[in-house]
Amino acid sequence: MSSILDSLTSLPAYTLFHITWVLHSIRRPLLLTSLLCLLSNPTATIAKCKLFYTTFLYLAFCQDKKFSIPKEDASQYFGSDFGGTAAASDESSSKKKTSFQSKTVILIRHGESTWNDTFNPGGRNIALFILFYIPNMIKALLTEAYFFISGNDSQSWFFDSALSTKGVAQVHGLRKFLQKEQMRLGSGGSNGREEMAIRELLNVGQAKGNSMVVSSNLRRAISTAAIGLSDRFAASHSGDDILLLPSLQEISFNPDAQTILPPRGVAHPTWCDPVDKFSKLINTKYHNGNKSLDSTGLIRLNQFASDIFSSKCDKDVIVAVGHSLFFRSFFQMFLPRSVEHISKKKKIVNGGTVVLTLGEVTLEDGEKVYMIDPKSIVVVYGGFGKHTKK
Repeated sequence: MSSILDSLTSLPAYTLFHITWVLHSIRRPLLLTSLLCLLSNPTATIAKCKLFYTTFLYLAFCQDKKFSIPKEDASQYFGSDFGGTAAASDESSSKKKTSFQSKTVILIRHGESTWNDTFNPGGRNIALFILFYIPNMIKALLTEAYFFISGNDSQSWFFDSALSTKGVAQVHGLRKFLQKEQMRLGSGGSNGREEMAIRELLNVGQAKGNSMVVSSNLRRAISTAAIGLSDRFAASHSGDDILLLPSLQEISFNPDAQTILPPRGVAHPTWCDPVDKFSKLINTKYHNGNKSLDSTGLIRLNQFASDIFSSKCDKDVIVAVGHSLFFRSFFQMFLPRSVEHISKKKKIVNGGTVVLTLGEVTLEDGEKVYMIDPKSIVVVYGGFGKHTKK
């Protein structure tokens, strides 16, 4: 038994030795060929070099995660029927509200990315992850090198990472769930709020035309929307698309959280995306490029809440496809501080879908404040952390 374990543990080192030996043997022709490829497409080469430089800047100077959730929340401006603390005749607040509105928001977390496939065990066996870490890293580096040398500046393994094979399976899991639930609509198998969310996700029945899909400007979120909601887009009338909102960009300084899509550029399909009409499906009119170095998650959380009630999002129901840390911070930011909820501690699982109601109050000085109705949060698919719903 010990000899078998010794053989398995020595396999990565054995593989690494032979790969190194082969690369050393062909290094000169490989370097020459690579140089010729790079020089043949200088525009793509410059774009990739800028990406490397930008990544260095973000790793060194990015302020994205350097913020704290404010101790005070907006519950004092929302009535008890919405989970707030304000009474109808409450005069204690120094600022009086002049208007209130609310919208239904359906959050979908993207599937696993190639970055996470390389660096995070996920649900995999820890021993196997460690055993195959070096081979998987070599695979990732070679893939990134291929994209760089071939001049494919719209693809990357590490930067703005796409969905992994497992991530695609997770997103197809959401799609199959919606297909199954569509067959059960009206049968009473789901509670009213879940059924409403499924109708809005699929854009069918009374919900048709009542919702819109928005996404982070990162490729794994865009692909999750395009694949997971593909039945919606196949059946929908013209004008139903995926609107990119920069405010949804993930809270992180890692390379996988830096968008490679140029401002208002054409979104190209990744290896897993439906090629037919993909670029036309992605609306980039509000995409103004990568988040700035001085941006923080707090700034974008407030901007996303504002976007939901702005002319950008002119529907009653907003389907937002985004990221784990952003969504967890969203719950921490806009749920009342006194409310204990799993969403404040656990991330939505990959492909997980949660529906909620977000309220906006406009104060007499023009300031707008936002709050999630704690009673409105319902898991549609997946869930939070280990608390999942199939």
